[in-house]
Amino acid sequence: MRTTYAAILSLALMSAPLYADDGCSKGGVVVGFSLELPEGQEDLRDLLASVSLLQEKKGNCLSSLARLDANLEADVEMFKRVLRSEGYYSASVDSRAENVGDRANLRIVVRPGARYKVSAVSVTFTNEGEEQPVSGVSAPLPEGAAARSEDILAAEYRVLTALGDQGFPFAMADERQVVIDHALKTAAVHYNIDTGPEVNFGTVAYEGADRTEESYLSRLIPWPEGGPVRKSHMDEFRSRLQGTGLFRSVSVAVQEKDAKGGTVPVAVALEETPPRRIELGAGYSTGEGFDLEASWTNKNAWGRGENLKFSTVIGETEQTVSASLRKPHFRRFGQSSVLRSRFGRESTPAYKAHLLETFAGIERRFNDRFIGSLGLSGKATQVREDGERDEFVLLGVPLGIGFDTSNSLLDPKRGVRLHFRVQPNLSLINDSFVFVTNELKAAGYWHFDGLDNVVFAARTRIGATFGPANERIPLPERFFAGGGGSVRGFPYQALGPLDDDGDPLGGRSVAEVAFETRLRVSDTISLVPFIDGGAVYDDSIPEFGGFRWGTGLGVRYHTSIAPVRLDVAFPLGRREGESAVAIYLSIGQSF
Repeated sequence: MRTTYAAILSLALMSAPLYADDGCSKGGVVVGFSLELPEGQEDLRDLLASVSLLQEKKGNCLSSLARLDANLEADVEMFKRVLRSEGYYSASVDSRAENVGDRANLRIVVRPGARYKVSAVSVTFTNEGEEQPVSGVSAPLPEGAAARSEDILAAEYRVLTALGDQGFPFAMADERQVVIDHALKTAAVHYNIDTGPEVNFGTVAYEGADRTEESYLSRLIPWPEGGPVRKSHMDEFRSRLQGTGLFRSVSVAVQEKDAKGGTVPVAVALEETPPRRIELGAGYSTGEGFDLEASWTNKNAWGRGENLKFSTVIGETEQTVSASLRKPHFRRFGQSSVLRSRFGRESTPAYKAHLLETFAGIERRFNDRFIGSLGLSGKATQVREDGERDEFVLLGVPLGIGFDTSNSLLDPKRGVRLHFRVQPNLSLINDSFVFVTNELKAAGYWHFDGLDNVVFAARTRIGATFGPANERIPLPERFFAGGGGSVRGFPYQALGPLDDDGDPLGGRSVAEVAFETRLRVSDTISLVPFIDGGAVYDDSIPEFGGFRWGTGLGVRYHTSIAPVRLDVAFPLGRREGESAVAIYLSIGQSF
């Protein structure tokens, strides 16, 4: 075939100049190329063009006729292979060449013909040369489908996957037969599968679990003892081990050479991560000032994944110390016991308070998206307002449910987040009363095709408190709005009712919305125009009116961990005494 291509090119180029005027060196030739298919075959044309050497070199200069000949021959052979792989077994591929001035115009004409269909599909299972009966496993290749190589191979892979989930983890594919009938334009496909031995799970051996108790890891095993080996169970076990956060790498494997008496041991190779971590953080906002955060965490305190954390916040509005202990898979898989405690002082525009609060409860993850929590909380607060001191001791029963499909904790680009909390509270001293706090938080993130560098984000918060009048509810338990995590452009807690001195009173209900457009302008920088709105109300049910709005522009510097956030916000309809601008600096997106 090479001699034929060379002859065609030689005849076409006999009258070509010694060199091309378009910057081609002496003896070179400028490549012109066209690919022709019948009308209605645009998708097939795009596929062939994507693998074409001549299409890639179109308009370029080739230094020799031999190279041009080699590229043409390679394209013709590649097109034939691609056409067969797509089910066009009787396609024809013809090439043409002509000289136009100093250019060599090459044409490849493709006539795909009829697309062959699958006429029959069959599978033979064998083990050690003898036919092996297997029920419930067939090749998912429907008769009448296009006889595409990719689909034929995919069906074979699915057969092996199905066997791997029925106790045949060592199944392998032998040579398959594809019989082409050119008269009927069909293909009959026959698979030959060596199933290997049928085995059950045996003992599990761990390597590398130096700081982690094996009995804890064994609680994560998803298969019943002695059950059939299933690849999906091994994948799930690997996912659960990785989900603990205790290991840098995880391998779960079985070896055919180790199979004895119908069982096979499971080898688990682990590489642990350092269990202790120190974190430091800082932030600033116009209303709340500076704050510093520090924490120490041991995520495997006693060898069973217990997460022990101590942290402190030192800022202008908060000076607290807190501790938490989370015990994973408490009593059952996916359920954690949680203990939290916080002690310190809060100094906000609305109040100054010393507090001690605790929580004990259960969190259960129902699936990858839903999580619920139930617990018992206690909170002792000494509140100072306008020179007066009030003391409260509250007993609460917080119930929460969350739904999360977002793709990132600190920098989401798609998905939604929902969290609803309801908490009955009983005041235990002085004037005893009951009130119920309800709060819904929701956020959505949208990333559309064709707008790769743009993320649209929206957030809302709705809160309602049922019980006594606003003035009887402790100030720290009321709803407030305004500030960096609320309505940007306004001071912290500034929205809503005010007392005679202009201090925030908070309310029994709240409503907030926020909208952002996150524009990625480089690998590390994003610009974020935003608008926030919200209001606080005396009534138990938010009125959804009287919103105050703030708008502005943010900059995000993207790091390997999380974006660093700088927002500059301006209140709309600014009133007397309100600042003209507010600045917020922190780590992570605003929501």
